[in-house]
Amino acid sequence: MSLTLEIVTPVGVVYRKGELDAVTLPASDGEIQILPGHIPLITILDAGAVLAISGGSEESIAVDTGYARCIADTVSVLTESAIDVQRFDEDEMQKAREAAEKALEEAKNANVDPDEIERLESRARVAIAGLLAKSRRKRS
Repeated sequence: MSLTLEIVTPVGVVYRKGELDAVTLPASDGEIQILPGHIPLITILDAGAVLAISGGSEESIAVDTGYARCIADTVSVLTESAIDVQRFDEDEMQKAREAAEKALEEAKNANVDPDEIERLESRARVAIAGLLAKSRRKRS
């Protein structure tokens, strides 16, 4: 028995992988791990790293806040944005974080539309989550 993980953003399915041993989620009440045969579950997610674990290897996907649903060995994550941490090096992610935080600060000082500020905050959260996921991979 194995799990399938799918991550869905407003642009569609951005990540899908099957044959997983476990999926770790950044739930709002703390990190949780889903194993095959898990009971149905819906939970709120904080920005952070979703870990897809298979055969001793781990893939990290940084996600913004959202929801996760586990039904019949399929874990679905619904979020505003997600990035595959393996595709970027730490310097690129640090630059993205700095750019997002700078744009957010400028927008707040210029009295920009609240929806635009929320979008910029989302970019900053995902960049920070990506950096945390990247540093976590170095430690393991």
